[in-house]
Amino acid sequence: MLHAVRRNYFIVLVALGAFLPHQAPAQDLLRIGAFTRDAAQVVAEQKGFLRAESIKVELGLVTNSVDLMRGLVGGKYDLVQTNADNVIAWADGQGEDPGRNDFVIVIGGSRGLRQSLVGGPGIRNIADLEGKAMAVDDPRTGYAPVLAFILKRHGLILNRDYTFAPLGNTAARIEAMASGQAAASMMNIPDDEIAKRGFKKLAQTEDYLPAYARGVGAARRVWAERNEALLVRYIKAMIRATNWLRDPKNETEALQLLLAASQNSSRRARQVYDEALDPRFGLIPENKIELEGIRAIIRLREAMGAMKPPLPAPEKYIDERFYLKAVASPSR
Repeated sequence: MLHAVRRNYFIVLVALGAFLPHQAPAQDLLRIGAFTRDAAQVVAEQKGFLRAESIKVELGLVTNSVDLMRGLVGGKYDLVQTNADNVIAWADGQGEDPGRNDFVIVIGGSRGLRQSLVGGPGIRNIADLEGKAMAVDDPRTGYAPVLAFILKRHGLILNRDYTFAPLGNTAARIEAMASGQAAASMMNIPDDEIAKRGFKKLAQTEDYLPAYARGVGAARRVWAERNEALLVRYIKAMIRATNWLRDPKNETEALQLLLAASQNSSRRARQVYDEALDPRFGLIPENKIELEGIRAIIRLREAMGAMKPPLPAPEKYIDERFYLKAVASPSR
């Protein structure tokens, strides 16, 4: 009798379960700081690759590298997506805040750098920049070392022949150039906008830098070690997203996903897609961490005077353990 009662009670519970709201599996929160939501992040979220790893990403967008890296230092972000230059500078105590930080790159992003050295009104060539101020986001990091490297190739030395003016994001630098507060800056704006503003393109980074580590994922080493399982799952999801995006048969669907993220601008969605797949400047297959791109940044920092020989090896700023575990995972 008791056995029958228990069995009937179990049947009732099962039947009731069919009518109860479905409880979604718990997701681990991952806080990421970045300048923009790139194509791989859109795909990882919209295609469910993050959800499949039980991860919910909280993306914090910033307009300057100082806020981004301070967010990582202070624990506001678990992970940041940025150029390797920021990671190296802040790891070595050369960021806006002078303290050293145990930051490590844990996943690769994009290769190469497509930026232009743009001169303001009245600037005809690089020689005209002598004695002038150059607009930069942060004089210690970002594209400031790139600017210093290009100008050094033309015989101009920082703090001897020109100075840096820290002015923040692209919009602020454009305004400073238009007003005459700065003579030139590194930026990525269309040629027609350069001409419309009366500016002039003086140089292109691809003519000077064959490699550059851009859009890498970096974390505090102590956080990465304490959250290894979460980090490995995140890397797995991003590798799946990158590989899916790079597959030509997914082009139509990828453009549809990017359309909403591009504020329904089909032109912008196409631009983001093409940039992600560009063989020279796009996403690195499998999100590998390419040493040559990091090595190039170390040489740039040497040109700016921020590093002295003997230069450190790229491996100083990398921890591949998490990436290798993600690649080796049978569920990937």
